Amino acid sequence: MYRIGVLTDKKKNGETYAKMISDYCITQKLFPLLETYQDQEIFFKEIQSNVPDIVLLVLPGVDGLNAAEHLRSLFPGCGIIWCSDLDFSLHAFRLRIEYFFLEPVNELKIQEGLKAWFRSEKRSFK
Repeated sequence: MYRIGVLTDKKKNGETYAKMISDYCITQKLFPLLETYQDQEIFFKEIQSNVPDIVLLVLPGVDGLNAAEHLRSLFPGCGIIWCSDLDFSLHAFRLRIEYFFLEPVNELKIQEGLKAWFRSEKRSFK
């Protein structure tokens, strides 16, 4: 089973993104454990014991950049789908982010990010 974390600054958005991920995974016959977080400090504390396989990171500006850098430094094998309101594409490339996109978040972009992650990890995925 895959563990997928969603880190965003708004609870309602996190729930919406988690539902998008869940809906897509169900169509692929995958049933991941999804966890949503709105607080970076709590997120990083909780994932110390149970590292997610992949994280959807949707934080504005430098908060997102700092979270992506911190996540990559602590857990280099964790997949990251990162959405920002600022163009950090060069930083995303440098950090080996699996998928980066600019706001707004939509279901298609999340699906593309998940597909990119599965391809990069060479997982069996339909």
